[in-house]
Amino acid sequence: MADIRKRLGRLIQGVADFLKAEKTIIIDKEKIQLILPHRGSKLLLDKVTITTEKISGEFLVTEVVCEGHAVWEGKLVLPGAYLFEMAAQLLGVWAAQHSDFKFEGSKTVVREYGGAKFKKPVFPGELLVLEINSNDVSAEILREGKMIIVSGNNFSARVGEEKKADVYSAELMIF
Repeated sequence: MADIRKRLGRLIQGVADFLKAEKTIIIDKEKIQLILPHRGSKLLLDKVTITTEKISGEFLVTEVVCEGHAVWEGKLVLPGAYLFEMAAQLLGVWAAQHSDFKFEGSKTVVREYGGAKFKKPVFPGELLVLEINSNDVSAEILREGKMIIVSGNNFSARVGEEKKADVYSAELMIF
């Protein structure tokens, strides 16, 4: 219990730094796991960076995540649907940093996915970065503070400088 309090204290300090106009919040996988219920191969974020201009999530793609999906030129490929899930997880982490909503014990449900345009496949071993401008993210707290809906539009997925896909929208419900 003390360990959880210490972790939450660090998380709260990150929010305080952001509100004091510190330029960047970096949330590592350990902190992400305090916010999101996802574990193992279902957690598609290793690190989240939040600035006043953009929100970005990084994920080192593994063979385990790609197992059972398509093969391209002899290599496994990350399922395109995982980019939608990654976008929803990124929204959840952002919401935890920007609201008073109580995330402990909460459930997350994807409410809506928009379209996507896939340009090139993502392979195991690649560091996938999903980004969205801060102005393209919003949250609405409903049901007397018992539910939050987080929306984001115009995500961009890349590996290094190579653009892999555009995800048009995602909406996450947390209750």
